[in-house]
Amino acid sequence: MAALFGIWMFKVIFLGLIDPSQASVRPRVSFARGSSERVLGIYSSSTLKNTSTLLLSTDEDTLFVGARDALFSLDVSQSDSITLKDELKWTPSSDQTKTCRVASKLDCGNFISILQFFNSTHLYACGTNAYKPQAIIIPASSLNANIDKKDAKNCCPFSSTQRNTAIIVDGELYTATNVGFFGDKNVISRCHSRGTHNNLELETVPKLLQEPVFISSTHVASEGKILLFFTENGDLSGDYFGNSFTVSRVAQVCTDDNGGTLTLQRRWTSFAKAQLVCQQGEDLQFNKLQDIVKLSPSDSDSPDKTLFYGVFTSQRSVSSGLSAVCAFSLTDIKAAFSGNYKTFDLRGNHWSPQPNTDGKLGKCGLFNDTDSVLNRVKKSFLTENVVHPMDKTLLLSSAEEQYTRLAVHRAQAVDGQTYTILYLLTESGFLHKVVLLAEGPHIIEEIQIFKQPQIAKNILLSKSKSVLFIGSSEGVFRVPLSNCSAYPNCAECVLARDPFCAWDTETRACTAVSETKSTLRQDVERGNVTEQCIEFRNTAAVLFKTAHLNEIVVLPCQSKSKLAKMTWRFSNNSLVPQFPYLQWTDGSLVFPVSLETTNTYRCVSEELGFQQTIATFSVNLPVVPRSRMSPSHQQPEHIDFTTIELDESEPINEEKINDRSEEKQASTYHDAGKDTLCISQKSYYSEMVAVCIFFVIFCFCILAFFVVLWRNGKRCNKILPQEQPQKGTESDKICQTEL
Repeated sequence: MAALFGIWMFKVIFLGLIDPSQASVRPRVSFARGSSERVLGIYSSSTLKNTSTLLLSTDEDTLFVGARDALFSLDVSQSDSITLKDELKWTPSSDQTKTCRVASKLDCGNFISILQFFNSTHLYACGTNAYKPQAIIIPASSLNANIDKKDAKNCCPFSSTQRNTAIIVDGELYTATNVGFFGDKNVISRCHSRGTHNNLELETVPKLLQEPVFISSTHVASEGKILLFFTENGDLSGDYFGNSFTVSRVAQVCTDDNGGTLTLQRRWTSFAKAQLVCQQGEDLQFNKLQDIVKLSPSDSDSPDKTLFYGVFTSQRSVSSGLSAVCAFSLTDIKAAFSGNYKTFDLRGNHWSPQPNTDGKLGKCGLFNDTDSVLNRVKKSFLTENVVHPMDKTLLLSSAEEQYTRLAVHRAQAVDGQTYTILYLLTESGFLHKVVLLAEGPHIIEEIQIFKQPQIAKNILLSKSKSVLFIGSSEGVFRVPLSNCSAYPNCAECVLARDPFCAWDTETRACTAVSETKSTLRQDVERGNVTEQCIEFRNTAAVLFKTAHLNEIVVLPCQSKSKLAKMTWRFSNNSLVPQFPYLQWTDGSLVFPVSLETTNTYRCVSEELGFQQTIATFSVNLPVVPRSRMSPSHQQPEHIDFTTIELDESEPINEEKINDRSEEKQASTYHDAGKDTLCISQKSYYSEMVAVCIFFVIFCFCILAFFVVLWRNGKRCNKILPQEQPQKGTESDKICQTEL
């Protein structure tokens, strides 16, 4: 019991450390799979299984897809279709597959784990090949022509279950992966080096890599470096988490590195690593990196303004549903690598400070330096300073969703303001579109991508096509970055606060922001409908419902926005009380009909200070016909609803509603040219009375019959023995008959 209480308290404390305004962030609207308002494109085939890698051509008209036992090139130049251009079947040999299965491996196919452009015309692909990695170089224009096989030793992963990262710069492959039949060797290497460059690997020293999981890598041309992102086991023995606490890292290697002459021969002389910390203040951190992407600055800005957006989760089971997004600047990463370092003391089994007084540690071009410097570099590879997120705050945190992959994009709004938009894939199979505002994150929408929850291995953004490509076991999905037509009026368009969408007062439609026009209305920061939708007139259809006394009435009301507060009001705008009314979670109002509850009800949604009527109902009792009805019209057909269009800019007038209702229903029944109004259900009152009377009479007759039998039986039993009638006499026959 104490343990359970402790876990509960830990959850309370952990959740309490998250900014409440961030923890409560929810998607504004949600689109289910197959929704006509959010149409997704998909390419699938019987040979496209287990999509593992995606790569876009330079013109972004062709999408290359690495899958199991096959490599595809897809035509994505058209906005409404994805078609197959070419396919390369690439399967392991039967002998290799047999060897793999004998070793009890489950992924004995050829899973393409690396797919990069080798140069401007050719692709480099590497597959697991049933635990015997194989690499090929093929023309991008024809996947089946001139296949050149390459040695993949220490360059490609053996297993499809282990994450890896790779990037090609100037024809040289920089890769970080686990190799070996059992995946027990961790490598960060340079393969296929050109000219005077040597293929390089890491030196095997304690604490260099501790069970790493490689996440991503990127080339920073301005620094001449490759940055690698991964997680590994940390050394926090004094921490309450214990010895197996996961830490997130950013590491560097220099592209000009060629290894030392004597010390660190064919080994990296520029390798260094720093800790990435995704936390706010002194709060408990999100320590497990899931994905990270680079967002380059504009051409006019300094490369130091490059940002890295990462998704982090917590490794502990009690908080496995928590995730956060942090942004790191290249400036802060450079500062960490140029600062002081730590050296691991084998005798004391601890880290000791290593001042970087000469600035040699973490510097490129050390391969020509002295052995004493290289020996110090060999032992001092961990920075003393950690890399904190920008402004030391979380961009987004969620206590409900666990994010696994992300893409990031910048979009310019109508007013010229540039906004950062995140596309986050959840573990449950949804895509969240998030815009970062001054007041905090706003989830514009969520889209269900997968039928069944799964973790996609890749997500790729095409800026020119304004789409996302997502690879999965179901196929390759094409998701438009926005769908402005889903917002039917000015209010909904403005409340969406989507930088991609604005209301065009000329076409009277929510349209994509492609150019600056004076007719576009948008307010991303505040979503102020009153200022932007001056000509907007909120009209609603009034539904008339007739019901009998004590009948239970359900008035439906649903808002597309999950952020709107739904309330029910009477015609005088006063709030509907809690009794005898009940408001369901879906917004519906439920109550029994009485003389007091026959009224006009308005369902009102309020969002960002703007109120709009979603639905209006007028609930009435049956009325007496105005004119005499013929016998054939004694039981008129039941009319459940009558619809009347009213302008919501004017207050609801009960007399006006009743007058319009009578006008619309006056022609429903006719008798000899006279109009008759009846909006009543058929009454069964007279039938029920007749049945009840018949039942009472029937019961009375049965009771009387048994009373007569009882009285006669009692009279016969009172006859004395000497007065008993003889058998066969008239008296005996009477008693026998009565009994």
